[in-house]
Amino acid sequence: MTSLHDLMNRTPGLPCRLDPDAWFSDFTLDRRYAARQCGACPLLLACRLYALESGQRWGVWGGVDMTAVPTYCGTERGYRMHVRDGEAACEPCTDAHAALVEKRRREQLAQEHAAGGSVRGYEVHRRLGEPACAACLAAVREQSAQSRRARAQRGRGRARSASSGSGSAVVLPSPQTGAHALPVAS
Repeated sequence: MTSLHDLMNRTPGLPCRLDPDAWFSDFTLDRRYAARQCGACPLLLACRLYALESGQRWGVWGGVDMTAVPTYCGTERGYRMHVRDGEAACEPCTDAHAALVEKRRREQLAQEHAAGGSVRGYEVHRRLGEPACAACLAAVREQSAQSRRARAQRGRGRARSASSGSGSAVVLPSPQTGAHALPVAS
């Protein structure tokens, strides 16, 4: 049987021999151009068969961009390849990515639960679309209570009540003379 290399040497004017850079370019558009050029090549099928039998994973062979062959479809790597090439990820790759994200979130949630629950654990519960556990919910409630106490502490320094002999008064700051007590009608 004659090898692809021998056939290529005996066939003049092959597009891949005239401008080989596009066939192995890092850019998707160049490889798409190369794949279109293969359409009229007399060695199209022989070239494609060679690539499939030899396990070529890079470049355009027989009109097929081997870097875009869905070899990794259904995996996180396949998802990243779709994103890298600026194309919409196929359903199996999207499902694989979603499964990986969920797995990582569950691992993080296990760490937060091992620490006794936390606000971050509560947020992970929400991202997973599930109700928060009691420990994570308690952590959020505690953080909210601390925030309210801190706001109350800061608020005490602003407006203060003062009594002036006959009635109550509210102390309001004045830019000209400092604080003035104003009587409050009851």
